[in-house]
Amino acid sequence: MLFSALMVIASGSVISVIAELTSRGIVGPNGGAGIRIASVMRSESTWKVGHRAARAWLHAAATALVGSGLLSILAPQRIVDTWLPIGLAVAFCFLIFSAIVASRAARRSETSILDD
Repeated sequence: MLFSALMVIASGSVISVIAELTSRGIVGPNGGAGIRIASVMRSESTWKVGHRAARAWLHAAATALVGSGLLSILAPQRIVDTWLPIGLAVAFCFLIFSAIVASRAARRSETSILDD
């Protein structure tokens, strides 16, 4: 159980670091890290815009994961049995929402470039 909790915490930490690196433009479009959907991957510009827009939501997902992992370590098992799946579901929803936000921002930025 401890290993699983540490993996959940590590996953949240990685998401948070990647969110920062991509939103700051340090990590550009690549084959492994970041929001990898067509509208965001279209160009360097859409990549940056999408990740900047999704940054807060990615951090929210990371926080939910780290919190769920800490809960698994610190709380009694009966609480973990109830709240761990909820925390993981919340993190998943934040990840999905971050992709939606990134996609919309990327498409808006691409449209505004084409309009100029």
